[in-house]
Amino acid sequence: MSLLFGAVRTAARSTPAIGRIGHANFFAITSSSNIVNNPTPQTTSIRSKHSATQVKRLFNNNPARLRILKKQEGGAPTADKSSSSSTPERVYPEIFQPTFLSNGWSAPPPPEVEIPEYPFRITRTAGKPNNAVGFLPVYRDVRVHGTKRTTLIRNVQGDIPTFLSELRAVLNLSTGKKGILTSASTGKHGGGEAGRGVNAQNPIRIRTGGAIEVNGDRAKEIKKWLAGLGF
Repeated sequence: MSLLFGAVRTAARSTPAIGRIGHANFFAITSSSNIVNNPTPQTTSIRSKHSATQVKRLFNNNPARLRILKKQEGGAPTADKSSSSSTPERVYPEIFQPTFLSNGWSAPPPPEVEIPEYPFRITRTAGKPNNAVGFLPVYRDVRVHGTKRTTLIRNVQGDIPTFLSELRAVLNLSTGKKGILTSASTGKHGGGEAGRGVNAQNPIRIRTGGAIEVNGDRAKEIKKWLAGLGF
């Protein structure tokens, strides 16, 4: 007859849990036991394959992924329609075809071309010799060591919302996730509602003094549009 000095029946169980440590996702497996000699539960953490930043890049609307799709497919990336408003339709068509010189100057329409009454207007630059016709006030702006390119439209007067609606229709732009940005929504160091200014998600901003800033180099398109309206 054998002697049994101690018999302990053990029932172990494992409960998975999910959490984060730093920037990494992990799965925690907690094992509990009713062993008398070791009542403390033990936890084993298994680090996942991807960090939190890598997991975020797997989302369909990530900008990096959209740029890769654009290069592979040769088309424009498609963003989530729920995050941006639709592009409006043009109300005022072109009245004539302008001709541009190499310096960006274009002549106004001849006298026989009837210019309609627009709710907005653009004033050309003044102070030219012999009262010559100036340039359309559309400028390229390059910042951040040449990596940030925007377009500025100055001397805009009248109904600004209607002008912005026509501008969005011509350039196929949305109002952005945060709407039309303003200088009042930009913090001291570029923070606040406007973030760091215009970008792909927020392409239009009204700057101090009434100038309108558009994301990207769109100067040629905007000049052609304004000159075609007769400005």
